[in-house]
Amino acid sequence: MIRLINKNTVGILKKEVKETKDEKYKTRLKAILLIKNGKTRKETAGALVVSLKSVTGWVKAYNKDGLHGLKSKKTGRPKGKVEWDAAIFERLAKEIDKGRQYWSIPLMQKWIQEEEKKDIPESTLWYRMTQIGYSNKSSRPYPYKGDKEKQEAFKKGALRK
Repeated sequence: MIRLINKNTVGILKKEVKETKDEKYKTRLKAILLIKNGKTRKETAGALVVSLKSVTGWVKAYNKDGLHGLKSKKTGRPKGKVEWDAAIFERLAKEIDKGRQYWSIPLMQKWIQEEEKKDIPESTLWYRMTQIGYSNKSSRPYPYKGDKEKQEAFKKGALRK
């Protein structure tokens, strides 16, 4: 059986419920208040329409870390967009312009990881390279421009390998 450790007074808990805007935190605080006022974990779960497992987890968190253990944790992607230094892409462009190799996005990402110690998503890399004048060139075949004979031969598959 898990017992609630008295870390805060009922007054402190009520004040915290009143002041917080985080509804999830408020529910957790109410659970601790109900248990402090003599309700069982099962009765508390029923009163707050949550699972017994949740209430048990909240009691454990409260016993371990007090009010801080009940607060909502920041999760997911940070708000706002990540700003990447334009100089990274300019240095990459200079490397590409040397013409030593064919550059794919994975190669560009690898270069940035090794040289700049940054992990830039593929879509961001494409977007930023397009902004500075580079384009995506796929390796699909296309007919020779202007030469009708070669275009016809190409359509028939004569020039394909």
